[in-house]
Amino acid sequence: MMLYRTLHNNNLTAFILVPFIVLLFWVRVFLFEGVQPISFDGISMPLWEWLVRPVFGQSVFWSAAFSYLLAMMIAFSVNRVVGRYGLLGKQSVLPVLLYALLVSGFLAVQRLHVVWVFALFFILAVERIMGANQSTKKEIRSLDAAVLVGVGSLMYAKGLYLYPLLLVVMGVLRLLTIRTFIASLIGLLLPFLISAGYFFIIGTTQEFLLFIVLNLLSNTGQFSHNLASQIYLPLVGVLTLMGIINVFRYLPMQKIITRKHFRVIIWVIFLTSAVCLTPFFSLELAPVVAIGPSVVLTFWFDKMSHRVWREVMLWFLVGITVAAQFLL
Repeated sequence: MMLYRTLHNNNLTAFILVPFIVLLFWVRVFLFEGVQPISFDGISMPLWEWLVRPVFGQSVFWSAAFSYLLAMMIAFSVNRVVGRYGLLGKQSVLPVLLYALLVSGFLAVQRLHVVWVFALFFILAVERIMGANQSTKKEIRSLDAAVLVGVGSLMYAKGLYLYPLLLVVMGVLRLLTIRTFIASLIGLLLPFLISAGYFFIIGTTQEFLLFIVLNLLSNTGQFSHNLASQIYLPLVGVLTLMGIINVFRYLPMQKIITRKHFRVIIWVIFLTSAVCLTPFFSLELAPVVAIGPSVVLTFWFDKMSHRVWREVMLWFLVGITVAAQFLL
C-alpha cells in the first residue's frame, strides 16, 4: 500500500483514512482491562476531578475514547498550523498520522491523563500567537494565547512551567514587548483569579491554593526503561534531529515569516524535550513533546527526493510504533 502517497494530500479519502488508522493504534488501550482508566494518576486539579473523572474515569472504554478524541483534536490542530502558516509545500494530512505515531508507542501515554487536555490548549495557544504577526492587535493575541495556557493549567497545573515557552515563541516572532508581556501575564493569571474567586465564594480558597502547590511540586515518577525503550526513544530522537537538520537546510529558501514559524517549532521541540529531563516531568508530557517533531518529520518526508524512501521511512515509523506497543 502506498501509504505516503495516499495521505500526503487533503482529499476526502485521506481525511477518512487517517482517523481509522489512528484508531487501530488505540485498540489495545480500549481493551486495557484490569487497570485504572486514567494513566499517570495522582493529585489532580479540581476542574479535572469535577468535569473529567466522574464522566470518563469510571470506564476503560470511555477513557480510551476520550483520549483518542483528544489525540485527534490535537493532531488536526497541528495539521491546521502546518497548512495555515505554509510549513509544507502542499496541503496534507500526514502531520496527523505522524503526531499519532509519536504518541502511540507507549500505552501509558495513550491512556487518558491530564496532559492530553493541556496539550490541546497548548497547541491552540501556539497557533494563536503564531498568527499575531498578521494582526494589528498583538496584545490581544498575546492575552488570548496565555488565557489558553492558563485554562489548560487549571487541568494540569505543571503547564504553568511551560508558560516561559510561550514567551520564547513571542520573542522568536519579535512580538515580545512590555505591553505584550503584561497582556500575556494577565491572560495566564485570569483563569486562576476567576477560579480563586469562585472558591472564595464557596469558602474553600485555601484548598484550591493547596491543590495548585501540591500539583506544582509533585513528582510523577520517572519511567523505568527497558532495552526496547532504550532503542525506541533514541531512534525517534535521531529521526527528529535529521528532520531539524533538513529544516535548516531549506530555511534560507523560505519566506521571512515562514522562517520565524519554523524557528518557533524548533524551539518548541528543544524546550519541551529539555523539561522532560527535570524531576517535575516524565513520559506523561509526550502529547506536548510530539507536536514539534510531527511537523519537522512531515517537512523532511516532503523534501525527500525519492518516492521510495518516503514510503520506506513512513512504514518504518509505523513498524517501530507497533513494535513499541508490544515491547515497552
